[in-house]
Amino acid sequence: MSSVSRARSAPWLGLELALGLALLGAAAVAGFAFVHRPWPNRLDVAGFAAFPAAPTSRRWHDIADIGTLPVLVAGIALSIVLSIWRDRARALACLVGPIAAVLVTERIAKPLVGRHVTPFGGFSYPSGTVTATAALITVATLASPRVLRPLVGVAGLGVIAAVSAAVIAMRWHFPTDALGGACIGVGSVLFLDALFHLPARLEQPKRSAAGGHARHASRRRSARRQPTGAFSRSHGLPHGPREQAATPRRAGAFPAQFRALASPPAPSNVASSTGPCSASY
Repeated sequence: MSSVSRARSAPWLGLELALGLALLGAAAVAGFAFVHRPWPNRLDVAGFAAFPAAPTSRRWHDIADIGTLPVLVAGIALSIVLSIWRDRARALACLVGPIAAVLVTERIAKPLVGRHVTPFGGFSYPSGTVTATAALITVATLASPRVLRPLVGVAGLGVIAAVSAAVIAMRWHFPTDALGGACIGVGSVLFLDALFHLPARLEQPKRSAAGGHARHASRRRSARRQPTGAFSRSHGLPHGPREQAATPRRAGAFPAQFRALASPPAPSNVASSTGPCSASY
């Protein structure tokens, strides 16, 4: 069944929409704060202390490659293949969501915030690598079979944490940059997935009402085409060739109400023939 004809339940759809908007809103509020206070905060200092600087570490580079464009494209294609035969709206969200998240990060958020890790580095908030990874994990979780989604989601959180640690250790981003990228990646996919499912959810009551009217009209048409046997049964008359053949052809075999109709009315009381006007001969 396609997703266009399948309407998701209202509570889950509302929860997904609210969660996506909340994550995007949190990233926007943090970006507004970093416009006025771009220097590292306490969370950034604690993150740098937890992950010593290792800008040339091969291990961290390999982990950060999860957020590169080839991996993102392959993940999008796989998610579409897994979901398009079950849910077309979800397949569309798997295609549009990660692309929208990366474009919002690179083309809108980073130039507007203008935060830098080093004076000569590029824009840092939010992290594009973590944004792509978070969006990829989200579409993989949504495209997975329902029984596997908790497992894929938990494993995906570990992948997002590992990529965030990599960009922090290589000093590409502050920890808050990685956190903002995760919010945009997950929030964009959830918001678009709920948005693409919303038309089918709104049309469901209309389809239910139309189906009820169609069933009512069908019952009315069936009533008009009611066979004569039903009338005969309701009035006690023989119906069908077999019952008519088995019915004796005599007056006493008819129902009582028809015998009463066929009998002549009883004569009313008349004057006695022995009245005063009678004559005897």
